[in-house]
Amino acid sequence: MRKAIPRIKEFPDDGRIWRVDWFGGVERNHMVPTEPKIQLIISPLLDGATDYAASSAVNHEERHTISIGVGQLPIVSIGSLWLNRHCLVEAAGKDKIFHNLTISPDTVRLVKSDTKVDGHPLILKRFHQIGAGLAANCLAIKWRDDPYGIIVPITEVIRFYYATSTELAKAIFAGDFRHDLGSIVNPAEYAFNEQENRCLLKLRKEFADADAWIIGRILNSQEAFAGATLVHDSMIKEAVQNKPRLYPEAAFPFIGSTNMRARVKPMRTPDDRNWRYIIFALEHCTGPFPFNAITCDRDNSNLRPEKDEDLPDDQKRPAFPVKQASDKDITDGELQSDNEPSNNVQSAVVTQPEERFGALANMELEKPEKEMCHYISADVVRPLALPTDLLGTGDGTYSDIGVTPTAMETERVRQAPLPASFENFEAMIRYLNELPRYQARIRPIKDPIAYIPLTKPRWTRQWSYLDSGRKIKRAVVIADVIYEQRVYSLIEFQWREGESFKLALMSLPNGMRMSDELMNKLLYMLAKKNGRWENAAPLPADACLATLKHTWPCVEAYADAVESKIKCGNNI
Repeated sequence: MRKAIPRIKEFPDDGRIWRVDWFGGVERNHMVPTEPKIQLIISPLLDGATDYAASSAVNHEERHTISIGVGQLPIVSIGSLWLNRHCLVEAAGKDKIFHNLTISPDTVRLVKSDTKVDGHPLILKRFHQIGAGLAANCLAIKWRDDPYGIIVPITEVIRFYYATSTELAKAIFAGDFRHDLGSIVNPAEYAFNEQENRCLLKLRKEFADADAWIIGRILNSQEAFAGATLVHDSMIKEAVQNKPRLYPEAAFPFIGSTNMRARVKPMRTPDDRNWRYIIFALEHCTGPFPFNAITCDRDNSNLRPEKDEDLPDDQKRPAFPVKQASDKDITDGELQSDNEPSNNVQSAVVTQPEERFGALANMELEKPEKEMCHYISADVVRPLALPTDLLGTGDGTYSDIGVTPTAMETERVRQAPLPASFENFEAMIRYLNELPRYQARIRPIKDPIAYIPLTKPRWTRQWSYLDSGRKIKRAVVIADVIYEQRVYSLIEFQWREGESFKLALMSLPNGMRMSDELMNKLLYMLAKKNGRWENAAPLPADACLATLKHTWPCVEAYADAVESKIKCGNNI
């Protein structure tokens, strides 16, 4: 089970795996007025299902809807799988990269989920059944001369581009960027330095530093501001008609070309001649940002000046205490949407490391230098240890009802330095990336692929441990190499002194990127075979495997060996 996020109370707790099929409408939450709810359409998987995205994989007769607070939207996507309220590592859908995808008014159109195109439903029932989400909005993107080649649910556009944290989600759905900007930034002190192409922000205390990237994009891009404010504006128009559920609109936050990676559901066109793609979850986008640098400050910042010219501490005002996790593991709690959290309890944070925007890869969030600091760190408010295991994402009240205020936040992945044993691998990938027609990049370190999985109880000795006595697992590094529209994955792992293993080069028959979940399965199989790739066959998903011995005298020779394997008939 995935332990990075808490359980969500609204999902069934019946021992079955439930798939999120679609997003429904947004509705008022009378129990938590500070946070509206959004519908999720879910279905139970059938026993023995292997292709989790298939229409035949679920029991459609038992499909139903649940509603969760919009502050939980950052951790839920279409195709996610849930068992006993826990989100599983695996998810429905296939990874696909859309190269040189053009986003513009000429290539993107707003459509309803139940739109008919040339007399046929936009989303054919034999490929994917939506249920109660038929009235939801989507963006159709032109792909390979098909104006409906890619279909993205609007709520997924909101989740990926705008509602990247709990506070941003609530601000987007409340319309705060248009109607209450002062609750997000200090309006008098946000600016744009055209000479440096730099965004300058002063965030309010509720927003995390990582939110600055999204806020800066919205405030300095006409397309991003229009897309973000359209969410609330469109719901206001629908609310005038007294509809119980509202289906928001949105738009992409940029115009131009992008490479977009997503988890998709392929779908045949009605004439069976071509493929269309339903986006379950967006994962990475290289679309442009309106700035090349960003400086983020706070009204109550306690950053100290470099020189000894600071005010004495007794003349400073206390800064707001930072959010911190509870004494008890936050993932032991359970998110719910029927009670406001208690603001008498210190806030807890669920941090999701990710790398979703390619334009930010080499950009740092800078803090301003200070001549004098007027604030001092406040005394930390000790939290209750999740007394009722209940968590909430509403704004909260000052009642003592035992619900811990909780926020989902993203944390930009800055690729951590690799262990020394991976130094040559890292250098080889940099070298390969500079070659014509190649793109090579090391994957961000995430739970499913950070280490060789254990195959026995954690207290027992096993190959998966680099050091069984100290329970140190073998670290893994994976790089993706794109050549002629095909994605190849290189897998390396740590050795003990005296060991010798091979580098693995893998690809899928269709050339798509191998998912982290599939990689996790492969690493588990490898662990069962004590690191011997040649003994791990047959591989899942008909994955193709080539191995390379570590006999290279230099980085260039290392890269040449990999390149030779890739070019060898362009299949491995």
